Amino acid sequence: MQQIEMDDPSKREFASYRSYGEFARRVRHQSRYVWDEHVKAFIGTVLATLKDRDVVLKKGTPLYRAQLGIDYVSFDKNRPDEPSGYNAARMKPRPNRSTEGRANAAGVSVLYLGTTEQNVISEVRPWVGAEISVAQFELKRNLRTLDLTRGHGKSSLSMLLDHLVNGTPLTPEQRETAVWIDIDNAFSRPVTKTDDAAEYVPTQILAEVFRSAGYDAIGYKSQFGENGFNIVVFNPDDADVLNCAPYQVKRLDVSFEEMGNRWYRSEKVQKAKSSSKRRSAKASPKQV
Repeated sequence: MQQIEMDDPSKREFASYRSYGEFARRVRHQSRYVWDEHVKAFIGTVLATLKDRDVVLKKGTPLYRAQLGIDYVSFDKNRPDEPSGYNAARMKPRPNRSTEGRANAAGVSVLYLGTTEQNVISEVRPWVGAEISVAQFELKRNLRTLDLTRGHGKSSLSMLLDHLVNGTPLTPEQRETAVWIDIDNAFSRPVTKTDDAAEYVPTQILAEVFRSAGYDAIGYKSQFGENGFNIVVFNPDDADVLNCAPYQVKRLDVSFEEMGNRWYRSEKVQKAKSSSKRRSAKASPKQV
């Protein structure tokens, strides 16, 4: 069996451009709570290559959070109830009762926010006609934030074609860039209720590692909209709800592109089938 080379935190070098994928495989399918030497080396190298990714989100920064559903409240008993956004408590995660998320395990509460109303509404996967509460939050203090957005929209494979085709060795800098692109894409990948909980494990571990390294939040690019960023605030008490309004989704825009090889029906096979059908029809006795 081929020996897998380990990352080297002391040199600040990843052994391979596929180091994140190897880490994810190990913690998903081998051991997620007791780390082997490969996982420890990967985590150490991640921490050793954090350089220049610090961003400070300033106290008072406005951010948004969306939840499916709204309230209906009565302001006048002689008039019908009017739509209203959920109350402040409803717009924050329940302490110790959070469900699995990209950056948190079940029972660990973090606050998922976004920089625009459009990106937070899109993140809840609405349908046309869906009613949604959108709250505006304000940060109560400066937050040291890890910026994961540098590799957004790129593929670690796109920069490796020369290596894959010609066998040209990758530089440590190229391997590092590729691994951090994979980390950003892992956090940015949309979450659905049908996801296997094991899919979250690698990013959950990294989120805890970043938190233990002294970060108050992480930021990554939203897959919905060019201008939106997602912000995970590790302590939900670091942000207050300022207001909350009811919205209704009026239209959904879908963008798509072909991502693989198109297959074509074989004309020879089709002709053979047609010929077989004709011979079968001739051989069959006529019904009276």
